[in-house]
Amino acid sequence: MKRKKKRNKTEGGVKLPFDNKMGKNQKAIKVLQRLFDAGYGTEKEIASMTMDEMLMLPGVNVADLCMISELQKIIKANKVISYLSGRIETKDEPKGAEEHGAT
Repeated sequence: MKRKKKRNKTEGGVKLPFDNKMGKNQKAIKVLQRLFDAGYGTEKEIASMTMDEMLMLPGVNVADLCMISELQKIIKANKVISYLSGRIETKDEPKGAEEHGAT
């Protein structure tokens, strides 16, 4: 009886564009999950959050506040999917910086 060859994880599958930048995007997804858990389930609710509401989130830290602020800007610009996929530039990461070795 022949054994089936195990497939490589990347073989035959499509690699998502944000796989290479999982660090930042994973943080954004975790912050989004925290917002969902706290009852902020729509773009309008997240975009209209005040600083007081952000500070009332359980276990919030400065990095989370920065991420929520960035998400609010992205939501207002209607670029959520582009942001999560890493296909738009943010003020912290100019487009093409990693390709040209810029820091």
